[in-house]
Amino acid sequence: MHGNSNGLNIYEGNDERVIDLYKEFYNSLVPGGILVTSFLTPPPWDKANVDALKKQKAIFGDILQASWQHFRSESQTRQQLEAAGFTILEIIYDTQGLFPTVVAQK
Repeated sequence: MHGNSNGLNIYEGNDERVIDLYKEFYNSLVPGGILVTSFLTPPPWDKANVDALKKQKAIFGDILQASWQHFRSESQTRQQLEAAGFTILEIIYDTQGLFPTVVAQK
């Protein structure tokens, strides 16, 4: 069984709760199972489309009142996933460096 989380960690500011989320994913997978997830890197974003970021902030923050800006570094994300029991297989950065994809194994 494989799992996919499209960056649910961006909605949670408490690092311990993010580790608990990863533990739930870990416990849901069969041995050797793969989790594919992402995280939001902290600014500054040198390659990002600033106009698109402003629109996204207006939609999610101002209109929907969503709390989605919980940034985490690669090292912090690695630490959290490893604390939950995962082995990181690969981290793939998108062209703008905003939402890297993490491939982790149970």
